[in-house]
Amino acid sequence: MRTWFIVCMTVLALLPGMAAAQGYRIALLLDGAQKDSTVLLARYGGNSKYAVDTALTDAQGRAVFSKETPLPGGLYLFASGGMLLFDFLISDDDSQQFSVHYKKNKDKSVDIIYENSPENVAFLDFQKYLGQRQRAGNRLREQAQKDSSFASIARDSLKIIADEEKAYTRQAMEQWKGKLLASMARAVQPPAPAPEPEIPKDAANGDSLRWVYYYNWEKDHYLDNLDLSDARLLNTPVFQPNFEYYFQNKLIQHPDSIIPQIHAALELAKADSTMFMFCLGHLFNTYIQWKTYTINDEYAMGMEAVVLDIINTYYLSGQAAWAEKDTTFMKSIREYAHYNAHSLVGMKAHDLKMQTMTGEYVSLYDIQTPYALLIFFDSNCGHCKTEVPKLHEVYTKYKDKGVQAFCVYTQVNQPEWLEFLQKNRLEDWINVWDPYRQTGFIDWYGVNTTPQVFLLNKDKTIIARRVSHDLLSQLLGLYIDKEPIKDTAEEAENSDS
Repeated sequence: MRTWFIVCMTVLALLPGMAAAQGYRIALLLDGAQKDSTVLLARYGGNSKYAVDTALTDAQGRAVFSKETPLPGGLYLFASGGMLLFDFLISDDDSQQFSVHYKKNKDKSVDIIYENSPENVAFLDFQKYLGQRQRAGNRLREQAQKDSSFASIARDSLKIIADEEKAYTRQAMEQWKGKLLASMARAVQPPAPAPEPEIPKDAANGDSLRWVYYYNWEKDHYLDNLDLSDARLLNTPVFQPNFEYYFQNKLIQHPDSIIPQIHAALELAKADSTMFMFCLGHLFNTYIQWKTYTINDEYAMGMEAVVLDIINTYYLSGQAAWAEKDTTFMKSIREYAHYNAHSLVGMKAHDLKMQTMTGEYVSLYDIQTPYALLIFFDSNCGHCKTEVPKLHEVYTKYKDKGVQAFCVYTQVNQPEWLEFLQKNRLEDWINVWDPYRQTGFIDWYGVNTTPQVFLLNKDKTIIARRVSHDLLSQLLGLYIDKEPIKDTAEEAENSDS
C-alpha cells in the first residue's frame, strides 16, 4: 500500500492544476441519492460539528466539493437527509484530492470505497479493527458475568486482545507518521500504567504513599498520548474531551495543583500557535466560569487564583499577542486582575479602619473572635435586600459560637443606611462606612458588585470569599459544629450590583 501511495502522489504532482495550493476537490458518489439531493460536508470541532460546504447530487448521485482554499487538517464527515454517512480524514494539503463511493449492497450493508486516499483506506481499516476487538471484548465480559468459572479465561483473552490492539496501533502510528491518522491512533490509547511503587509492606502510611504515587503518575502521564503540538487534533472529537477530563478529574481541584499543570501543558502547546491559542483560551474560559468550591477543614477554595495566574503569566505578559488586538477583552481582564489580586483565599485580609454611625472609628483587626464575617452591601441593591437578611440569620445562629460581623455600607446616604439597618435588625453587627473612600476598600476587596461576603479566621486570613448565605451556613457548620458539608461542589450564588 505504501508503494502505491508514493507512486500515486508522484503522478498527481506532475498533473497540471493538481498542485496542493489549488485547495480541495472531493468527489462523492452516493448510491441511492436522487438528483439534487443536498449533501453536507462538516468538520468536527471538540464536542461539536461545523458545516463547511454543501453540494447537490447529479442524476447519478455524484456530488463534488471543491474550493481553492485548502481544508484545515481534521476529521470530517458527510451527511445527507439528516443522516451521518461516514467520517474521513484530511491530514494536509496533499490529501485533499480524492474520490469516494458510498456503496449500498443488496444485504443493506454499506461499503466505503476510496480512490486516491490511502490514509482514509487505512483509517477505515483501523475503525473496523478496533470495532471488532471491542465487540469481542464485550462478549468475553458478558460471558464472564454469566459464568464465574469463565472469568479467568476471559481475563487472559482480554489481555491478548489488548496486546493485539496496542501492536496494531503502534504499527499504524509508525506507518502513518506525520499524518493525522497517527496522531489520532496515539490519542485514543490509554496512558502507560504506572510501575509498581517501591513501598515497604510494613510502612505505617503505605496506603497514603500508594495514593500519592499513583496520583502523581497519572498527573504526569495522562496527557502523554495527546499530541499538544498537533493542531489537527482540535478538529476531531478526541482532543477536547480528554483535555477537559484531565484538568477536571485527574487533578486535585486546588489552584496549587492546577496551575503547574496549566504551565506544563501550555509549554507543550506553544509548538503550534493554533494549539496554544486554543488551549490558553479554553483554560481561561473554563476557570473564569468555574462556580464550585473545593472545601476542606480550613478553606473554601475557588479558582480565582488560577484565573489570575493565567492572566498575569500569559495575557498581560504579551505571550497571547492575538488577544492584545481586542481592547475590550484586555480591559476586562486587567480589571479582573485588579479587583481580585488582594483578596484571594489564603491571603491575609487587609485591615479596614472605618467609621460607625456615631463617628467612632473601628478596625476590622479589632475583632478577636475565631471567625469574622466581612460584608459589603448597598441598601439599594436588589440582591442585597434579599441576601443580607439571610446572612444575618446565619450570623444569629453562630454569633455566640465565636463569630462577629464587620458590615460595610458602600454608599454615602446615611439615612438610607440607617433605615436598612433598622428594618432588617442588623444593629448587632459592627456597622461601618467610608463615605470619602479613604480606606480603598473597593480595590482591596474588589467591591465592584454587591453583596460581597468574606469569611476570615482568627488570624484574619481569608478562608472563603464571595459566598452565599447557604454556603456560609455550611462552612460555619463544618468549622464550628464539625458537621460534614452536604455538597462539596456547592455553587456560589452570583452577586448582583
